[in-house]
Amino acid sequence: MRMSHIAVGACILLTALVCGCGQEKNTHSSGNLPPAVLFTVSPSSGSPGTVFSVDASSSFSKSGTELIFRWDWEDDEVWDTPFSAEPSAAHVYDFLGYKNIRLEAKDENGASGTTKREIFITVASKEMILIPAGEFIMGSSEGIGNVDEHPQHTVYLDAFLIGKYEVTNNQYVEFLNVGEKNDDGNGHEFVNIDIAAIRFKNEIYEALKGWEDDPVVGVSWYGARAYAEWEGGRLPTEAEWEKAARGEDGREWQWGDFWEIGRCNSWESGLHKPAAVGSYPGGASPYGVHDLAGNVYEWLADWYQDDYYKTSPRQNPKGPESGVFRVLRGGSWAELEDKCRPSARFGSRPGDGDSDFGFRIAKGIERF
Repeated sequence: MRMSHIAVGACILLTALVCGCGQEKNTHSSGNLPPAVLFTVSPSSGSPGTVFSVDASSSFSKSGTELIFRWDWEDDEVWDTPFSAEPSAAHVYDFLGYKNIRLEAKDENGASGTTKREIFITVASKEMILIPAGEFIMGSSEGIGNVDEHPQHTVYLDAFLIGKYEVTNNQYVEFLNVGEKNDDGNGHEFVNIDIAAIRFKNEIYEALKGWEDDPVVGVSWYGARAYAEWEGGRLPTEAEWEKAARGEDGREWQWGDFWEIGRCNSWESGLHKPAAVGSYPGGASPYGVHDLAGNVYEWLADWYQDDYYKTSPRQNPKGPESGVFRVLRGGSWAELEDKCRPSARFGSRPGDGDSDFGFRIAKGIERF
């Protein structure tokens, strides 16, 4: 088959980006002008437990009187603080997505005004997870999986780093805008923006609102490799990806030996489109890497060869020296359970960019 309220735990990173503001309304009595209502939010990013501070000290009364302030942290028409002469306050968020912070300021004559700022809270980050050196079991045992997953074998890998999350639309447009191009100069397009949630407008690439944290899709192998190199990394090898997904013990799934619906964004989950990265924390791998099952296929460094396991080296395999297809792993939102198994293999032409093709990056580390 090719075609949530999001749980947020204490282990995942939140990033809050201030996206905009606007004056909402003013009330005043005859002859008394409403105050100018202004505030800032800082810091612009943080993790669970970070205190986000708001400061309305730049607000002022046009009648020259003192102001009092109150705050609505989620713009839900419920004031979360009483009026106070203190212009500063703080709040901690434990959810993802867009929210508006609303402020009301009132002067001594009863004239008031409100304004609000939109913030965007995201789990997405460029955090890397250390996968330690050592052996792991690669492939599937006889009677399980497809022929290209056999024979099951033991592989030794040096330690490496891998992205905790898939690369998002917001992260990818940063790369496109810095490079000011969507190809490698050799006729290879990076990302098909007719498929991706990315638009080119006024000479700038932008992620569609509400899709910033979704994994970038429509990206070719060339586009995935170019981004990884821009970040000072590379694409994971097929062996690195599988170890990051399964750990060392040959388990069938990231979370254990049995399929559990709801652990990942496969076709069975019912979403039928990409989900924001980190939306399925219960499906994280033994090392804490997210979305290695479902959501989007991930481009890897290796050429695909169906019988490669028969001849692959035991230590740090990097795939065949040449081929027609590059490896993708992990299944996607458009695939059923079987294609989302961490040992399942798939290949596609490196110039392809489908609606469920994405990637994450890896980096080597110094050996001591």
